[in-house]
Amino acid sequence: MPSPDPSSAARRPRFVLAVVASRDGFIARARNHPPAAWASPEEQTLFLAEVEAADWAIMGRNTHEAADKPERRRIVFSSAAGAGEWRRPTQLWLDPGPLTPAALAARVAPVRPLRRGLILGGTAVHDWFHDAGAIDRISLTIEPVAFGNGLPMLSAQTERDPEAAWRAAGYRTVAERALNDRGTRLLTLAPERR
Repeated sequence: MPSPDPSSAARRPRFVLAVVASRDGFIARARNHPPAAWASPEEQTLFLAEVEAADWAIMGRNTHEAADKPERRRIVFSSAAGAGEWRRPTQLWLDPGPLTPAALAARVAPVRPLRRGLILGGTAVHDWFHDAGAIDRISLTIEPVAFGNGLPMLSAQTERDPEAAWRAAGYRTVAERALNDRGTRLLTLAPERR
């Protein structure tokens, strides 16, 4: 593998969290319930554009296994992966516990610089980036469906309304638009601290 570009290591990667939620604040009914099974076609089109624009997608093992794409550049979080192993030429598995979000860039630099990371979830991955204060922007799609219960966007989430949940976590809405006439909304949120 080629040597990492030292100038790229000095820049902090930007991390965008792309998440689709039910109107009652869940990202899925269960671990094996991928968004492709319930999200609108408009959301899926936006999602795929976000994936294409990212240098690397970062996700947990369950999210990876729900939509395994061997050709995609992925950083897969798994406590069983230890310090890191390349399971495919473009897929690094690692335990994020001892790392910081910025440290991910050095791990993948020999394959492709990490300038724009796309956080895809699930809940524990959202928590890890949120707790580190590393989420630069959230692309939140709210679908007009209710699950009643399921996987929350964040572990500490108490709000059922997805926008209110992110506001309670320290983010503000900076843009909003309708994606279709069925009630699907796209919100862009940014950290309050910036």
